[in-house]
Amino acid sequence: MITTLRPMLAYRAQSHPARVAYVFEQQAYSYHEYYQNALSCAAYLRSLGLRKGDRIGILDLNNPGVIHLVTGAMLAGIIPVSINWRAMPQELLFILDNAGIKHFFYGAAFSKLIGFTPFPADVQKHEMESLQPTAAGSDVDDVEEDAMEQDVCAILYTSGTTGNPKGVMLTYANLFCCFQLCAYDTPSFGPDARNLVCGPMYSIFGFGAFYAGIYAGATNVLVRMFDAAAVCQSIVHQKVTNAVLVPVMFRLILAIEGTDKMDFSSLRHVQYGGSPVSGDVLLKISKLFHCRFTQVYGLTETAGVATALRFDDHENILASGDVVHNRLLMSAGKPSLGIEIKIVDDAGATAGTNIPGEVFLKGDNITKGYWNMQELTDKTFYADGWFSTGDIGYLDEAGYLFLVDRKNDMIVSKGVNIYPAEIEKILQQHTAFKDVAVIGIPDEKAGEAICAVVIPAVADITLQELQQWCIGKIADHKIPKRLDKVEDLPRNATGKVLRRLIREPYWKQEERMIKG
Repeated sequence: MITTLRPMLAYRAQSHPARVAYVFEQQAYSYHEYYQNALSCAAYLRSLGLRKGDRIGILDLNNPGVIHLVTGAMLAGIIPVSINWRAMPQELLFILDNAGIKHFFYGAAFSKLIGFTPFPADVQKHEMESLQPTAAGSDVDDVEEDAMEQDVCAILYTSGTTGNPKGVMLTYANLFCCFQLCAYDTPSFGPDARNLVCGPMYSIFGFGAFYAGIYAGATNVLVRMFDAAAVCQSIVHQKVTNAVLVPVMFRLILAIEGTDKMDFSSLRHVQYGGSPVSGDVLLKISKLFHCRFTQVYGLTETAGVATALRFDDHENILASGDVVHNRLLMSAGKPSLGIEIKIVDDAGATAGTNIPGEVFLKGDNITKGYWNMQELTDKTFYADGWFSTGDIGYLDEAGYLFLVDRKNDMIVSKGVNIYPAEIEKILQQHTAFKDVAVIGIPDEKAGEAICAVVIPAVADITLQELQQWCIGKIADHKIPKRLDKVEDLPRNATGKVLRRLIREPYWKQEERMIKG
């Protein structure tokens, strides 16, 4: 079975060269054009002295240049490291050092950030808009490297529980699992699909969706970045059949005036993830789109794949007569093909039915671990193949997974993963606070909002003053949206803040301590 990109893309370019591989704004690229552009980028990277296993950094919005550079790197055996658009200089420098990146490519939109960042002298910077890959020569023979399915095809950095991001090593076998989920578990996904990709290439949300479409021989409709109005226009004008979204995007789309007059009849299926969707939102979005829905639960470390609440589950829920209170809608579904799941209690034993514990996963979807972080890899990725997710959940009698909390306190705001420790490290530098804890609290628009709970040293500090102080120290989306002052913060015997106890009062009216 072909699982690596090089033979798959070569096959697509040879068997149906004129078929459109992807559309970006008004420009369409056939599979032949896409392949040739990627080969030119591969040759260009080789001309820089890069070889198999080397890493390159990429910071740019979704666009053809990024697609061709990422794909070209993979064809040449070079590992692309796409970086979060919201990265601050400190995070950017950490990734460059951790991944050993010597060539860094950035878009003009990020020139200001690049100017502020003190790059190491041995890192060469390349502006994307000035690249001329074809200048490396028209001869692109021998630029491709044979790859094995366990070779790392990309490194995706995800926020770290201790403040530093973690580089997840994605293999070709993992990438193939993204395609398998779409091919085996979602309807209407195949070579005739028109697949909306609005997630960023630095996340499995965008990276996995794009290459799943390529493996399928489909046409991807690439969006520069998510914008509710632009996405709706793309669905209508590009006749999108399949879309990958997150629940907060549903709310943003529903908030646009005039969507009820748009023609979404081409849309056959929407795959969503990050969290469940509320019953009232599902009712509204299903009335707008008139298509099928599948919810997917997964992490970057599992290639975005683990379980699925399938389209027929959603059809049963919508036909139940009480969608808002339907318990199954809060489920993450059942394991995808080839994936095992177990719930482990605090003693390390497998928990019984309906008993919460930590969710463990096993399968070809499990990534290799964290780049250059062996100790953390050993603690998370077990030698027998099991992966510790850090999520707390249980399995019911029918085998459906229900997630109830996050062991590692991760906050999901507007579909973005945020870790409290990262923000706390910054806020603890503020002289107005004796102590600080950061938690996620329910928010109707964002799913979860960041709340700083502090023991003040200065009684009159305001939220606005704190937010102003945070600018430039942490990314905008990580700045607290609420500031609460307390006399004490609960801690355990080792001094660790007990965030769960702090969170409980804010979540009393919610069914679970996770919100989409």
